[in-house]
Amino acid sequence: MARYLRYELEGVARYGKLDGTTITPLAGTFPDFRPSGDPTIALDAVRLLAPVEPTRIVSAGPGFKCSFPDPAHYPDMPMFWHKPLAALNHPEGVIELPTDAYPGINHEAELGIVIGKRAKCVSPEQAAGHIFGYTCYNDVTRGDFYKEGAFGASVYFAYGKTYDGFAPIGPWIVTDLDTGNLHIECRINGEVRQSHSTSDRLFSPEQIVSFLSHMGTLNPGDVISCGSPPGMTWMHHGDVCEVEIEGIGILRNHVRMRGQ
Repeated sequence: MARYLRYELEGVARYGKLDGTTITPLAGTFPDFRPSGDPTIALDAVRLLAPVEPTRIVSAGPGFKCSFPDPAHYPDMPMFWHKPLAALNHPEGVIELPTDAYPGINHEAELGIVIGKRAKCVSPEQAAGHIFGYTCYNDVTRGDFYKEGAFGASVYFAYGKTYDGFAPIGPWIVTDLDTGNLHIECRINGEVRQSHSTSDRLFSPEQIVSFLSHMGTLNPGDVISCGSPPGMTWMHHGDVCEVEIEGIGILRNHVRMRGQ
């Protein structure tokens, strides 16, 4: 298991490997890293960036069996929503709320898959060899999850995922992680809003990658989410949103109304 990150120091962005609170700078491009020979750096001395530069950001869902009281209604495959690259957001970055934020902007804590090897029409068994690692992902979404049928019938079903900064990712990528039973939690101002386990998942990361690879080519650095557990709530100006996944870490973002 290893942790890889992107950081900015003195205006320069680069990749590094994290050991405890020490960063070893790396040379090369993702995912073909090599030691740079540069001195190590303290984690608190840098600004963390989204840990990868994707060509695709994709949200998948639904993600969990608990959303379906009757197992007979489990879907055969997830739905997918592409987010624009402008949605990419960084650890400690600002989630900007539009001034007309009706009906509301929701947090969605999700496990993020990071592709490490080009994937086109791969099987679930093959997909494992195309996954570099995993990160925390907040699938920020504008929409009404509370009134029955409202979200699915709304234009926000797709439109609500496309705003700038609505895909915070990080704080780093963890490799060789067993994702079968990880605790996922989302906190707003320290209050737990989402708390669940990946043991309840509908689809494995390998299945999700396989499904999506038959729709289009996945390239190194692409990020795909695995769906969000129950408990999504609206965020408000001044909130601090934390997504924590066992074995990975905490992705923290600050919520601000546009123009404030």
